[in-house]
Amino acid sequence: MGERTRKITIKDIAAEAGVSIALVSFVMNGKSDGKGGYRVNKETAERIRSVAERLNYQPNDAARMLRSGKTNTIGVIVSDISNKFFADIARCIEDRAYKHKYTVLFGSTDENSQKLENLIEVFRNKGIDGLIVVPCEGADPILRKLADENFPLVLLDREVPGADLSSVVLNNRRAGGQVTEVLVKQGYRKIEMISYSMNLSNIREREEGYRACMTENGLGEYVRIHHLRHDRMDRITEILRDARERQVEAFVFATNTLALQGVTAIFRQGWQIPRDFSMVCFDTNEAFDLYKTAAACVSQPIERFGAEALDLLLKSIEHRDQPMACTRVVLSPEIVEYNKFDSYHKN
Repeated sequence: MGERTRKITIKDIAAEAGVSIALVSFVMNGKSDGKGGYRVNKETAERIRSVAERLNYQPNDAARMLRSGKTNTIGVIVSDISNKFFADIARCIEDRAYKHKYTVLFGSTDENSQKLENLIEVFRNKGIDGLIVVPCEGADPILRKLADENFPLVLLDREVPGADLSSVVLNNRRAGGQVTEVLVKQGYRKIEMISYSMNLSNIREREEGYRACMTENGLGEYVRIHHLRHDRMDRITEILRDARERQVEAFVFATNTLALQGVTAIFRQGWQIPRDFSMVCFDTNEAFDLYKTAAACVSQPIERFGAEALDLLLKSIEHRDQPMACTRVVLSPEIVEYNKFDSYHKN
């Protein structure tokens, strides 16, 4: 039993293939093409790989790490892995990383910079080769320090203003303006926005887009942005009650989470959408489809977020010892309109 379960070594492969241990080592370490200073006959190399596969050879990762200085492990830190937007992106990154033979470690900051710092320390102690991070409020000095150390880093969804860091973000200003424009074209005038109080680049830019659209359409007098703390979502009911008294017609929700909280509060008050309020939001949600709520939403390119972020990180890891210009990838939003409420549209 012990003989059957023991780990297969390159010595076993060499004996089975009838070649030297050194020759097996060259092939299994990808040096058989002459790059390592020794060229192995193609048929011999294929025979060695075939034997290794048949014996189910598992390379010694620890030894390989010592030789290359890499663990083929990366970290991905988002604000909340249970948030569908971040969960979907994380899955894309994991699938794509697997194809590049990378393992991914995940963590959530819960919008807490101290937790971000702790996660980075834990991940680095595990020897990760690089990081993809969704910055939270207060993360600037932590991420700048990583950049100063030339540690491979890519920011996702949000940026650190003024920092020379690679990032993959949505054109949030355009998205905020375009989704607000849907309500304006439907005849709504008293349109307000529910947003976060956190100083995050993507949120501020969405607010700018809303404000610009309202102003350009001569509705500047109705501009009002309600700022909520992420841990005080209960205030949304109070905001909606006040808005109804002021005869507000529609809302732009700055995130999917805010929209879901808003829809829940509206229904709990016994109100209906769009009879009492119309709304637009970011990202789709099963609840919105079920209750036929949003007039429009911003559809974010999940696959591209994941692919672009990972590709940038792998390039940074590959060229870590060389000076590389930082890259900012800006993705275009897609506005999905729903024609469910034609009888409620304003004239």
